[in-house]
Amino acid sequence: MSSRLRFSHLLCSATLACSALLAKAEPTAWLFTSFRGSGDGLHLAFSPDALDWTDLDRVFLKPEVGAKLMRDPHILRDADGLYRLVWTSGWKDHGIGYATSRDLVNWSEQKFLPLMAGIPGVETCWAPELYRVPETGDYAIVWSSAVRAAGADRARHRAYYSLTKDFTTFTPPAMLFDPGVDNIDTTIVYSDGKYRLFYKETDDQPAGIWGAIRVAESDRLLGPYSILPEPALAKERAEGPAPVVLQDRTLLYFDYYVNHRYGVRDTRDGRAWTDVTKTASVVPGQRHGSIFSAPASLVEDLRRASAAVAPAPALPGYTADPAIRVFGDTYYIYPTSDRPYWNTTEFAVWSSKNLVEWKKETVFMDLTKDVSWSDNKAWAPDCIERDGKYYFYFCADHNIGVAVGDSPVGPFRDALDRPLVEDSKIKTFSIDPHAFIDDDGQAYLYLGNGTPTVFKLNRDMISFDGPHREFQLRDFREGIVVFKRAGKYYFMWSIDDARSPDYRVGWGVSDSPYGPVVSPKENFIVLRQNGAAKGTAHHSVVNVPGTDRWYVAYHRHAVPGGGGYKRETCLVRMEFDAAGNILPMDPMKPAFLPGDIGEPLVNGRGRP
Repeated sequence: MSSRLRFSHLLCSATLACSALLAKAEPTAWLFTSFRGSGDGLHLAFSPDALDWTDLDRVFLKPEVGAKLMRDPHILRDADGLYRLVWTSGWKDHGIGYATSRDLVNWSEQKFLPLMAGIPGVETCWAPELYRVPETGDYAIVWSSAVRAAGADRARHRAYYSLTKDFTTFTPPAMLFDPGVDNIDTTIVYSDGKYRLFYKETDDQPAGIWGAIRVAESDRLLGPYSILPEPALAKERAEGPAPVVLQDRTLLYFDYYVNHRYGVRDTRDGRAWTDVTKTASVVPGQRHGSIFSAPASLVEDLRRASAAVAPAPALPGYTADPAIRVFGDTYYIYPTSDRPYWNTTEFAVWSSKNLVEWKKETVFMDLTKDVSWSDNKAWAPDCIERDGKYYFYFCADHNIGVAVGDSPVGPFRDALDRPLVEDSKIKTFSIDPHAFIDDDGQAYLYLGNGTPTVFKLNRDMISFDGPHREFQLRDFREGIVVFKRAGKYYFMWSIDDARSPDYRVGWGVSDSPYGPVVSPKENFIVLRQNGAAKGTAHHSVVNVPGTDRWYVAYHRHAVPGGGGYKRETCLVRMEFDAAGNILPMDPMKPAFLPGDIGEPLVNGRGRP
């Protein structure tokens, strides 16, 4: 949308392109309203790009008016920064709910707006939305009502509107748009000099006929509208269209209300639509809402407030499967960069001088550019030093590769131009490499999902000395970690699925790098969900050189709104009892408190 667009269109703040103009003064982010169940209240999810959504994990407003439901919440961000919320307050109510807020946390007293009170034959008042009329500055409330006209055999669903300046007095309801068929869930955006109205043709559920989501256009907010020939979605059981305008394209979200998921279509002109559902990540379980922009600072405040229920992560953003190492006087973490559905292509590294303050060094490998045999699923790496070279082991499309570099931050080059371990040639699912060099200089590569597997590495670190070996680990799923302490080989690993809240870490010891591994009868699980910290596993271990102080880097489901595809890297202290048993770790206990100096290194050694 051009920055030269006349200011009057800013009043039509339901158009998300209009909100983008405000971003010149302050960066904006996107918020997606929704409800759960039958209508529990206002939920919000945030996104930097209107594609990858994170739930804020709370109900921001519980309904108190009408039938005391909150469905189909819609928020208008007004020009003065006031947020105006309207919602469906009940299945059979003849009006809607209304409230305002300056910060989306503290809300005014709720009002019931009796928009259809006294209208003969009215049965419903659903899915309200709120807009500013550019020509007058009035607020236009748009909603769907079923009204049974005198002598009609049934009620017909149509879109209505009413105008107000003060949300106290309202013009009589008038029909906004009549396509000649029952329709609901009307929503409007402004794009390319046109108002685009989206509506849902109602379903004939007994007949199994699913109404299309269609598009109509007008030069004016209140019409008249002309229906475009091609629907945005047809012959699918979906409702609740939620459009968002992003510069030169519009995304249209819609609710597969039976399957409890969302779909997304993309258009440049409102006529040709492309399915981009696989590029988006919508909060599971959310129901019909709308999308609007808000200052990025406000969204960050909301995120921080929701995140305060758990210790802060070590790394910012969404990362997982951290491999923590110490080289010289510096600690490094090599994680997976989380993306929706694990479709990640790049690897980056973070560094720290004290385990407290972390800096993102660089993205040093991109599968799409730097690897000839894979272009996706860049997962669970590890890095180790030998003879002045750094060997980076990585997952790519379910195979394991190895790259070599002269620095722990890269650049790294693919050492073989092919996988080091091919998934098709091994029993286990070949992911999660972990390198270990024993006291005698012998190196090993551990890996696997399903079957614990180890290769003996040659001195060159890019080839194997003989075939792999399989061994047993109790309840093993993936993510083997091996280290040595007091002459014993410690094995740790992850149990359950990464998407499970109960993803957890078990352990055992051995006298050999090949096993057998003996796990304790008590305190076998040493890292497990607690409180807001869930999915706490896929870890690695670092020893502060010259000490017996140990730390675990692990991932948890992000707080707030995380899950198996949205995780964050954390640290926790690992301690041992007098017998050498690993003591259980609490993910709700931070590794360091505010103001701690952490674990600085001098000449490659920690403080006494």
